Amino acid sequence: LKSQDIYLVQKLQPPPLFLVVSKAEQLMSREDQGRPVPLAEALTNTAVRNAVLENVQRSVVLNLPTREKVGMHLIGIVLSICAGAANAIAFTTFKYYVSHVSGSSTAIGLRMEGLQKPGDVLIVVELVFYFIVGSVIAGLIIPSATMKMGQARYELVLFLVAAMELVCWMHNLRYPEMLAAAMGLQNAMISSWSGNAVRTTHMTGTATDMGSALGRICARYCMKGFNYTDEDWDLHIVDRQKFVLMTCLLVSFIVGGDIGARGYRSFGVHSLFIPASLTIILGIGHMIYSMVNKEEMAQEKKAEEIFARQLSGGDAGEDSGDDSAAEQFIRQISGGGAKADRVEQFVRQISGKPADAGIGG
Repeated sequence: LKSQDIYLVQKLQPPPLFLVVSKAEQLMSREDQGRPVPLAEALTNTAVRNAVLENVQRSVVLNLPTREKVGMHLIGIVLSICAGAANAIAFTTFKYYVSHVSGSSTAIGLRMEGLQKPGDVLIVVELVFYFIVGSVIAGLIIPSATMKMGQARYELVLFLVAAMELVCWMHNLRYPEMLAAAMGLQNAMISSWSGNAVRTTHMTGTATDMGSALGRICARYCMKGFNYTDEDWDLHIVDRQKFVLMTCLLVSFIVGGDIGARGYRSFGVHSLFIPASLTIILGIGHMIYSMVNKEEMAQEKKAEEIFARQLSGGDAGEDSGDDSAAEQFIRQISGGGAKADRVEQFVRQISGKPADAGIGG
């Protein structure tokens, strides 16, 4: 790396994996290590790949900047309120839910068999279809999943969501498919921004993540009390933060449903201005954020591209069943030893733990 590139990477305060890759590159430069094995090729081994993935995901949560963390919570909460309100308004008007496709998909089968509004199949098919169309539009605007605020045109997606809701308002709520498209667009946008960690238009996955996180917290306490190792504390923090975020999203969706119902009772079709206006405010906020932090985001993006090239190191091998490359990579990092020792050493290194610490220590 050039000096200015190293400066850019250091500004990112990368997780321990970066140190592992740097050490691996130094060791791979030695002639006595044999054929150099880039990380991309080592990742064809399942054990290495799972260890890297688990620790990178943990590191993302533990090292997420406060600004990013607050942004994720705020945007998730506001969009959950918007989705809950839009869903309540749609059901009050059409007797259909538009923010998810599970109920509509089941209704297709029920109506085809005459068990629910016989003959009225087309409307629920359209709701599913337009939800997917909204997601496709989000994919066209946001070409890749990213977890950085300002790294994609999220404000454009938010403005489109509000526009679809206002189109439905202009036609006196006669087109529920427009609301379904808006919800698909919003859900695809927030899942891209959060790396598929957050959903705002349906709460099934949210409730599942909340429950599983709480279960792991309780199980860990029952087994160890509060006698946690450093790794246990890291896992506890990850689960606690997930539980808090998922709880906030679920409560916000419920609050949004109540707001939508009260708004419809008081303002009728004009209640759609509530979710539309909140979405527009978020879009303006993201646009301002992107303008203010334009230079910093450009530096981060350049540093990420540099690091991505470091990680790739060339094309991975075609045979994913060949463990020799993975073993060579682990040996280069750990400095040799038995295979089990090398794997444990590798796991300790990507966890950011001292070389002489045990797996659980």
